[in-house]
Amino acid sequence: MKLYSCLCTATAVLLAAAPAWGQAEEELKERIKKLEEKLEQISSQMDQSEKERVKKLEEKLEQISGQMEQSELEKLVQEAEAESKAPEEEVRPEEREFLWGALALQKLNPEISISGDIVAGIIIEGSKFYGGDGERGGMPLREVSVTAQHVLDPYSMFKGAINFTPWPDEGVDVEEFYITWFGIVPSLSFTVGRFRHNFGVLNRWHEHDLDQVNYPLAMNLVLGEDGLNQTGVSIKWFMPPLWAHANELTLEITDGESETLFAGEFFTVPTAMLHLKNYYDLSESTYLELGLTGMFGFNNQRGYLANEGDTELTDDDWRRTIAAGANLTIYWSPPQRAKYRSFTWRTEFYYVNMELPTDEKQDSWGFYSYIDYQLNARWYCGVRYDMARPTIRENDDLAWDVVPYITFWQSEFVYLRLEYSHGEEIPYFTPDGTLDRRKDNRVLLQIDFAAGPHKHEKY
Repeated sequence: MKLYSCLCTATAVLLAAAPAWGQAEEELKERIKKLEEKLEQISSQMDQSEKERVKKLEEKLEQISGQMEQSELEKLVQEAEAESKAPEEEVRPEEREFLWGALALQKLNPEISISGDIVAGIIIEGSKFYGGDGERGGMPLREVSVTAQHVLDPYSMFKGAINFTPWPDEGVDVEEFYITWFGIVPSLSFTVGRFRHNFGVLNRWHEHDLDQVNYPLAMNLVLGEDGLNQTGVSIKWFMPPLWAHANELTLEITDGESETLFAGEFFTVPTAMLHLKNYYDLSESTYLELGLTGMFGFNNQRGYLANEGDTELTDDDWRRTIAAGANLTIYWSPPQRAKYRSFTWRTEFYYVNMELPTDEKQDSWGFYSYIDYQLNARWYCGVRYDMARPTIRENDDLAWDVVPYITFWQSEFVYLRLEYSHGEEIPYFTPDGTLDRRKDNRVLLQIDFAAGPHKHEKY
């Protein structure tokens, strides 16, 4: 009974307390809700305060940075003013201590380069595999060239080129040997010695530096074999740009060594040549060069023994020679791919008027034109066309040839070239000394190499 009464009492107490527990739970939930709202309010207030503080700090930093820049600028201005007012100090040369002079002596030696030119070829004329005396197929060493140059002092330099020809006519030829002064007179340079004339473009180049195996047929037949190469004085004036982006005027006074155009003797009446070069930049990748040339001299001989066994000196009447030329070059190479792409179109025209011993006047002319395209970093291809009425001739028939070629540059020191040429009415001398004409077909393989600091240069 006691147990029963206790259970009943506990049950009654719990039933009486139930409403109070429910009320307490509601109050607790309400308090929690208010606390959460209070926390959100405090958090938003803190965010706003932090943003304002950051903004004030940024404004303060900008103000300080501006003050520092202004201070640095004022300091630089003050230093510049102080430097301008300060007295100039004497510049003393750099003091050097030479402990051993053996290495310095190397600077006294000229820069020497050696080049070799091998031309292998097959010559076909009808059923014959030769074109005359000295014009046969084979693989001869055409030329060995030794070139040297040296800056003598701040105002002059020396340059020389000596060629050794082992075949077909063995010999040594001093192609160039001259001294040039520069910087003495503004925009002027002076050259004295033996040099290749600035008649057009290709006449100035050495044969192993050409874009083809040989000099153009037109140049050989009008100006003479291998062009004009004489001894004298050259004055070059780098003109201010007048009608072009760059102008250059060259005056050359030389002897008349050319047997084709002049007396053919070392000591003779001087010849005079004037060449005007005009350079134009058409775009960042293209330029144009236009040149005009005029030359005057005499082709008579005076004061020489004309033939072996003569006892009296020749005293020919004066016979003048007038030569003229025009050259045009357009070169294209995109700056971004200059190592891999280029295109050259070059053409020259030659004209010669001579007074002959028969009191007649003879006109000769010729031209060549070629294109040269760079396929990639090492391969080039092109084609050249020549036509000429020769200066030395027995009739007025026109000689012409066409020359396609392809060149592989192994490096700047070595190149190989394969060339084919077909010519018509090419003049040549027979073994008995008479002048005749022939067709000419030949396939040539040129192997050219150079050792030294200057490699292959066109100038």
